[in-house]
Amino acid sequence: MSDIRQTIIDSLSSGLSKNSEFLETVQGLVETEGEETYPILLNVLTHLEFNTKDAKSNWDQIIKHQSLLETKLERPVKLITAMCDYFSEVSKNLQSPTMIELKVLEETRKVSRSDGLTGLFNRRFFDETLDGEISKAIRYDGSFSLIFFDLDNFKNLNDTWGHQAGDLTLKRVAEILILEKRTEDIACRYGGEELVLILPETQKINALVIAERIRQKVEELKLDFDGKSFGVTLSGGVASYPTDAKDIKSLIHAADVALYQAKESGRNRIFLHALDKRHYIRIDFAGEVHVSKVALGHEQIKVQGKNFSSSGLLFESPISIEIGAQVQVQITDQGIDKPIIVKALVARVEKFDTYYDIGIAFLEIDDTEGSEIAQTLAKNLGIPTNQISQKYNTDA
Repeated sequence: MSDIRQTIIDSLSSGLSKNSEFLETVQGLVETEGEETYPILLNVLTHLEFNTKDAKSNWDQIIKHQSLLETKLERPVKLITAMCDYFSEVSKNLQSPTMIELKVLEETRKVSRSDGLTGLFNRRFFDETLDGEISKAIRYDGSFSLIFFDLDNFKNLNDTWGHQAGDLTLKRVAEILILEKRTEDIACRYGGEELVLILPETQKINALVIAERIRQKVEELKLDFDGKSFGVTLSGGVASYPTDAKDIKSLIHAADVALYQAKESGRNRIFLHALDKRHYIRIDFAGEVHVSKVALGHEQIKVQGKNFSSSGLLFESPISIEIGAQVQVQITDQGIDKPIIVKALVARVEKFDTYYDIGIAFLEIDDTEGSEIAQTLAKNLGIPTNQISQKYNTDA
């Protein structure tokens, strides 16, 4: 996927007076990259934050407002003029609009927000962006995820190969982040060998897939320095708003705790934030979880999944399912391209006033469709795909 922001800036640099050429560029981006073009477009033009739906609506209104102004004034009106008038007088998002040469502004912002070594955004920009992201999520009742990465044994690498080799390693790993992240994701150097990704409007399961993809690419990385070759790995911790935390400090802490757990568990792995001592992992599925018995042909029931653990799933059910029964679980969600089918065994049943808490132990994940999410779940949960396993954990 191309860099939407840079394409917009390059087009703007040729002159906002050429309305038709710029509008063609925008339309081309929408056709190739999708409607996520709109919030990036308005952020470049106004530095305001919008979700995708509101950004598209405002952009459509700006185009209509430009046409209205041209009709009233009986002369051509520049797009930038129509946009400023719209946000100042119609939607009133801008209180004191300031005009500045775009190229100068972008160069100044680039220097102030970039890390000189890696080319990633710096800690200051991370803090500002995270603050804006959580404000937007609160305003629109949305969600987003945070991934903290840390290079494994980086001090030993510096001591063995020297700081120049360490700098080279950081640059190459940063390149992987830039290549593997989505256009809307924000990659930053948090400090030292710690890197971070902010993933707007992203649920935890999708963040896990991206984190695992980056971890694997780093593991495959071959580095050459001073005539010798060496490799590096990284560990990662994933946390999501509002599932794991309701404020910035708590969210950073949650991701950092998950990162620490990944380090303590052997490094070169990704951990999701765990909420309790049994390490159930909240994955914020908004869709339904369908459960049906395999052996006895029980009528399918719809339940709300609560927590994933390293060995199974905990969910609420309106009816009881006996311990030892084999079930099939279908998980669907707006963030999942294909339904995930999991075979499992009922390992725990606890009765409450109006429902049953049921814990199931995973046996296998059906990955006949080649789903990256299914493969990532299988890898991180330590269960096979498309192979019946007789091993299960009764402490689900």
